[in-house]
Amino acid sequence: MQETVILTHADTDGICAGAVSLSRFPDAGIFFTKPVSLAHDLKHTEAKKIIITDIALSKPDIPEILNLFEKKKSEILYFDHHPLNKSVKNEISNLVKLFVHEEGVSASELVYRYYQNSIPKERVWIALYGAIGDYTEHTPFVEERIKNWDKRAVYFEVSTISLGIKNEEFSGYNAKREIVRFLAEGKNPSDVPGLVRNAKNAVNREFDLYETIKRKAKSFERIGYVIDLPSYGFRGSSALFAATVTNSPLGICAHTREKYIDITMRTRDYGLKLNVLAEQAAETVGGSGGGHPHAAGAKIPKNAFKDFLKALNDIMK
Repeated sequence: MQETVILTHADTDGICAGAVSLSRFPDAGIFFTKPVSLAHDLKHTEAKKIIITDIALSKPDIPEILNLFEKKKSEILYFDHHPLNKSVKNEISNLVKLFVHEEGVSASELVYRYYQNSIPKERVWIALYGAIGDYTEHTPFVEERIKNWDKRAVYFEVSTISLGIKNEEFSGYNAKREIVRFLAEGKNPSDVPGLVRNAKNAVNREFDLYETIKRKAKSFERIGYVIDLPSYGFRGSSALFAATVTNSPLGICAHTREKYIDITMRTRDYGLKLNVLAEQAAETVGGSGGGHPHAAGAKIPKNAFKDFLKALNDIMK
């Protein structure tokens, strides 16, 4: 049995939160998971200490996950920033060794703040990368710490991760695991061989993607959407561009899977709470959804896309 295992998300914030954790526990195993997989992965993870970072709880899986928190003999430390109702937060606090939860703050910041006295102070760079990559850089902690460094260099390194992992070479878990290890050792994202090149390539692809979406995006009342574009790694950008080119407040990028449709949502109207919209509309059609107020997703049945759009519009009204 391993001493420590880190379960984290595979986006920029998850990579950075995992790297801060690995800096504290350098012999830990690193594994990537996501909300719909957390119950399965947690069930099959055997370690004395399990650190979970940046993983939202999928509503249908909450009872099973709470049961696992109670039954697992491991010491569980859970750092997250996704919305949770008060009763679930209270239950988690009573079941795990440590539960650090705060909305509006990146998971990277939460993990760094907890371990900052046990790791090199320069690991704050990783927390800054994660916060900026997750659009949560306007916290008092980040705004104060970034004054100590050249902001342009920090943003360059963030972009290197966020854009570089969109390309196939770094989209897989093994490649992302190497990024985590580089960061945990105190190296910069731009030190990872090939990552800068892939980031530049991703920028070029995003400009091309925008032109494609201008031709292919459709609208349904207040929603712009695209379906089954080949650039799967650019789902967030595709959803935002769909909103932009259709002049809609809400954009969707949908990908058809074997048994369901994968939905990515972005908004240009920060008055909308996408996590609430995604959850409620998905439940209406027999799916599940959630995320952040300005970036969310859902999984819905294959034949339910039009009904999902209608439900979203009805809720927005």
